[in-house]
Amino acid sequence: MKHRSLCLLLVALAFPLSACAEEFAARRYTAADGASIGYRLLAPEKLEAGRKYPLVLFLHGAGERGDDNAAQMTHGVAAFASKDARERFPCFVLAPQCPKEQTWSAVKGWTGERSFEEQPTEPMRLVLGALDALLAELPIDRDRLYVTGLSMGGYGTFDLLARQPERWAAAAPICGGGDAARIAAAKGVPLWAFHGALDNVVQVTRTREMIDSLVRAGGTPLYSEYPYVRHDSWNIAYGEPELLPWMFAQKRGQPAVPFSAIASPLSQPPSSACPGAGPMQSGLWFRQLWSEKRKAWAEAKEADQRAVVFFGDSITQGWGSLAQDFPQLKVANRGISGDTTRGLLTRVRGDVLDLHPRAVSILIGTNDLDQGAEPEVVLANLKAVIAELRAADPALPIVINQVMPRGKSRGLYPDKIQKLNALYAAAFENDPKLRFCDTWALFDDGSGTCRKEEFPDMLHPNAAGYAKWKVALQAVFDELGIAK
Repeated sequence: MKHRSLCLLLVALAFPLSACAEEFAARRYTAADGASIGYRLLAPEKLEAGRKYPLVLFLHGAGERGDDNAAQMTHGVAAFASKDARERFPCFVLAPQCPKEQTWSAVKGWTGERSFEEQPTEPMRLVLGALDALLAELPIDRDRLYVTGLSMGGYGTFDLLARQPERWAAAAPICGGGDAARIAAAKGVPLWAFHGALDNVVQVTRTREMIDSLVRAGGTPLYSEYPYVRHDSWNIAYGEPELLPWMFAQKRGQPAVPFSAIASPLSQPPSSACPGAGPMQSGLWFRQLWSEKRKAWAEAKEADQRAVVFFGDSITQGWGSLAQDFPQLKVANRGISGDTTRGLLTRVRGDVLDLHPRAVSILIGTNDLDQGAEPEVVLANLKAVIAELRAADPALPIVINQVMPRGKSRGLYPDKIQKLNALYAAAFENDPKLRFCDTWALFDDGSGTCRKEEFPDMLHPNAAGYAKWKVALQAVFDELGIAK
């Protein structure tokens, strides 16, 4: 949680509200029938003669409704007005304000039971009118119209996609939802959706069902689900380093530009693009750590050939004395704090197999359980990791360290850890080149929890804990005949 709080502070500093509002001109659209809607408009800093520019339609959330034509600037939209964004992606941004007690989406009861309307809401009708007026007035590229929104605006984004899929080059709905039956019409529109797993206002199932519907229809949407995040996922989503490059790369009527064409090969993909099932650790702090670690490891690839690879999460990453503790072995630490079995499955080829390892020691699973994964799902991911290792080298010595005890939480720790460890043991008991290191029994104080003197934060071992683990692991290495 400390990492996430820092990320939200950095996002707020990067996109200050006052500076953002100054960049957007206050305007009003009036329809032929006299109805009107206020909106803010960001224009490119310099308009070049003969050039057409993209337009982003930004739809705010329920808390920013009103008639001051200012509150809609509170969240998210500032991402498009940053100095970097304006230099790299000059565009128009249309940010309308929905009146109080009204909504963007024709989905009634958007936080509970839902019913649907055939016609758009009055605010959405006026937004589309304002958009058409701007298309006639300004040098806008009609093949590069993008729509994004948060919460109520996420619902509005899905609503527009379902109504006018032929209009949009790409969409980025955040913590929204909609009519899962109708969204299939937008299967060809590049889409990257976001939601917090612990959202207590708009349930995460709302986005999940929309993504599932698009996939069943043959679409290939991207989806990032943030563990531990409640109803503020826009703070992270609009800070995603690849979001704007991905969005502005899309063009209506052309094949979708994939995430892999935008991002570095060492960047963490959206969770939907990762193999396996269950939770995928994400968020800006983790994506930055993932990228930094993997870039450093790529540079050390040749030096780390034929090492014994330690593969896992923060407990592995934190083993700073690894080389000193195993002086007879060439070792490579490939732990990333916060990682899950799905993360290991995503990076096993580049971070482990590319080293042609002498052996592999794995400790993983506690973050999966903490994020709500059932032990059976965690096991399936680990089996896929082991299958990748075995496909590359059937005789590779592998050590699975049992998930360690941690601070107690009823029904989760120690119950699910013990269940997961039992599943691990049963699944791999017949592999002749695989051994277990019983790090559960090693650190269990007898009541299913770790000891404060070895795990000061009740999760990560200290020097005494690592020293104890080293002795147990060395015995397993000796049994497997792992020598320098």
